[in-house]
Amino acid sequence: MSYSFVLSGKRKLGYNISQVDEFLDLAKQQFNNPSRELVSSLDVRTIRFKLVKNGYSISVVDSALEKLEDTFAASEFTKDIMNQGYFEFSEDQDNLRKELVARCNRAKHKKFSTRKFPNKGYSIKQVDRLCSQLGKSLEDKADLSVREVRLTTFKSKRGGYAEYQVDAFLEKVVEVLQREQAIQNFKR
Repeated sequence: MSYSFVLSGKRKLGYNISQVDEFLDLAKQQFNNPSRELVSSLDVRTIRFKLVKNGYSISVVDSALEKLEDTFAASEFTKDIMNQGYFEFSEDQDNLRKELVARCNRAKHKKFSTRKFPNKGYSIKQVDRLCSQLGKSLEDKADLSVREVRLTTFKSKRGGYAEYQVDAFLEKVVEVLQREQAIQNFKR
């Protein structure tokens, strides 16, 4: 099956067409028969494709994958609510949110491990600013979009925060937001 994504162009890099098509075929099978468990939202979030000239447009495929991840996450979390029970799932959600808020409330320049000089990491100032905003939003249960979190970028600075820790934290924020959406949908 071939998908009609825009191509990157003959001189530009894009995602390997056959790898993307193969993965999306699996995802389609999963979507059509949820009991098969071929692909999870985590698989969608962590998939990596080779870069090739005249492949699929990276931004277009990434956008489609974000929607696919959200769809699978909604299904998975709804199943979790049904299996665990609404109140237990909500309690787990509150605990996870509290852990993230606690991370956000750590002292400035101490929220994550830093890279040893001269290695580069994420700008401490930018990450701390985002954590301040996220902490308030998570604590107040304010509207915060998954897309906003996904599109967050940071400058690279010598001695900055360790990227893998910040990235893992942001993935947990996305998970909390997806879980919250599942709770809202379940209540309806």
